[in-house]
Amino acid sequence: MGDKHPDAVQIEAADSTYVMRPWTHPAGEPVIVAKARGCTVTDVHGKDYLDLTAGYFVNNAGHCHPRIVEAATKQMGEVLQVSGKHGTIAAVRLAERLVKLAPPSVNKVFFSTGGSEANEFALKAARQFTKKPDVAYLQNGYHGLSIGSLEVTASEKYRESAGKPMGSENYAVPTAYCYRCKFGPASTCKVECLDGLEAQFQARPNTAAVIAEPVQAVGGLAPPQKWWDRMDRTRKAHGILLIADEVQTGLGRTGKMFAVEHYGLQPEIMTGGKGLSGGVGSLAMTAASNAICKEFFGGTTPTSGGNAVSAAAGLALIETIIDEALVENAAKMGRYFTEAAWAIDDPWVGDVRFTGLLGGIELVKDRTSREVLGKTEVGKVKDGLHAAGMLITVSGWHGNVLRLQPPLSITSNQIDQFIAALQKTLAAVRAG
Repeated sequence: MGDKHPDAVQIEAADSTYVMRPWTHPAGEPVIVAKARGCTVTDVHGKDYLDLTAGYFVNNAGHCHPRIVEAATKQMGEVLQVSGKHGTIAAVRLAERLVKLAPPSVNKVFFSTGGSEANEFALKAARQFTKKPDVAYLQNGYHGLSIGSLEVTASEKYRESAGKPMGSENYAVPTAYCYRCKFGPASTCKVECLDGLEAQFQARPNTAAVIAEPVQAVGGLAPPQKWWDRMDRTRKAHGILLIADEVQTGLGRTGKMFAVEHYGLQPEIMTGGKGLSGGVGSLAMTAASNAICKEFFGGTTPTSGGNAVSAAAGLALIETIIDEALVENAAKMGRYFTEAAWAIDDPWVGDVRFTGLLGGIELVKDRTSREVLGKTEVGKVKDGLHAAGMLITVSGWHGNVLRLQPPLSITSNQIDQFIAALQKTLAAVRAG
């Protein structure tokens, strides 16, 4: 427990009066953070929280990592920002580092300021290169909240928030939700969920690209290798590009530097964001092959795209991830999280899914029927965890998955703290 800020009450009142929020908050939120270090944030009242969201999936190396702070501070004394027509040493070095870490199918990086924007530029690049307008996206897929990125986002709630019908040129193709597969258990899987994909692509000859996260962050859905093999083989047969959305899955999150490495994918276009700036400002990328880059016309460049301070922090983040073996820790702690969550042996724990430290715990009323736990109960679980000092979000196709994406530096002791709080909370909510 830290010290209470002397203006805590006034700050919360000002937040309520002057700050527009994107959604209605549950009990105890919003948390007004006064200090953050590693995996812990402290609010203005001095209450500590274990941050299982990494600052909304941004601080992969932990909050305020000293190496990142030092790099950003140094850059602030050299160059802050220049026109996107020109460049900075920090942005050039970051682009080079990213390309060398990425699959060999991408050769150059275009910087923007956020994941939605990066995906919009990816859509633009795919359409320009192929001269085709249609884009396929996965069921349950999420790629942003701006108008263009919403058109390839599956959530009807999010799509309806735009206040207009989405364009008919984009369409959904099946995803791999193995826990709820209607074709049978994973042990007998023949990737039947993709049986209609060939027909979809044949019916849509103007398809430029498939956009997909290699592992879906919403619900932590990780397809088996054979699913991606079939998807990749089918889209290539139809001359369709792959846009790999690594906004949430990249930079060590899944136990690989990029999630495409799990499947051996070679996307023609790859996007990144969230943690790319190391938590300093906003930074995102759209990386593509030389052939696609040659045809790309952005119209202009985002004003703050490739900001020098964010780029310097991003480069420091990458070096920190490598030097501190955070990719390896993500893989190890993901396995630990999985084992610890199953060890609870609670009847409401239906499935535990982690790929590195991208994952979640799906809550059900009954393990046999897999009936979804109701929103009221899920909300109470979240509120109980919040009261216990655990920051999480809830996601998933049915809104019943505890979404867990902590900093990659999280320890087994911190995971144990969360598991203890979860076990106690589940029992308390079930008891009424």
